[in-house]
Amino acid sequence: MMKQFLMSVAVLGAAVTLAAPAVNADATFAGKTGTTDVTFQGDTTTTPGKDDKDPDNGATVGGLTLTAVPSFTFTDAGATPKITEASTKVLTANGVSTQPTGDTTGTNNTSSSIYVRDTRGLTADAAGAGYSIYASASQLKAGDQVLPVASLNMTVADGTANSNGGLITGKSAVSVYQANNSVLKGGTAKTAGDATLGTVAGYGNLIAKGDGKTNGDNATGAVSAELNLSSNAVQAQKYTGTMYYTLVDSATSAN
Repeated sequence: MMKQFLMSVAVLGAAVTLAAPAVNADATFAGKTGTTDVTFQGDTTTTPGKDDKDPDNGATVGGLTLTAVPSFTFTDAGATPKITEASTKVLTANGVSTQPTGDTTGTNNTSSSIYVRDTRGLTADAAGAGYSIYASASQLKAGDQVLPVASLNMTVADGTANSNGGLITGKSAVSVYQANNSVLKGGTAKTAGDATLGTVAGYGNLIAKGDGKTNGDNATGAVSAELNLSSNAVQAQKYTGTMYYTLVDSATSAN
């Protein structure tokens, strides 16, 4: 499975020490060095997953895994917005995400971060090294009524560089509302429920990129979003929708 590192360790030699008896003041030593060797095997298992934030059973494809993604609850300065304010105020939300157990990707990463695991083992200059993260928000509905959304924008802060210097960089104020309706690279537009989402086209807009050194576990910085409405034709109840995230390698990415 995606989560496993296959590691072989071969100790090919050990230091050899020859010593004369301790009573000999002219003791001499003969030394010979051996080597230690560790080889990591990359994991390119393809196991597509959906809406699973468990780090041991994430959304995985080709050695890349989205281990945690944020959700959003929009408010007006922490309070439930009033209908009269529906088209006059920007509603904001900080993402809420569950950091994978045992993850140590850096102090700048937060409970709102997007977490990615890359076990492909690619070097920085290899074809397909690095990856891109796309997002698309569905309509928000209360029963059959659709919330009149003018815009829904997402901002992703940069993550913390790993020990190899790899870094996930984010983008600001990216329009993600129904972004999976777009057609990229001449392909056919996909819907969020399509099993091939993210492989050809229609996987939303780019919100973050991992460079060629973001091997292993890494994360973005904090993720936030802004919601603007076009009118106050809303009901006094909760509107809900889905935020879709798609992770693809650099060889497939459109940006």
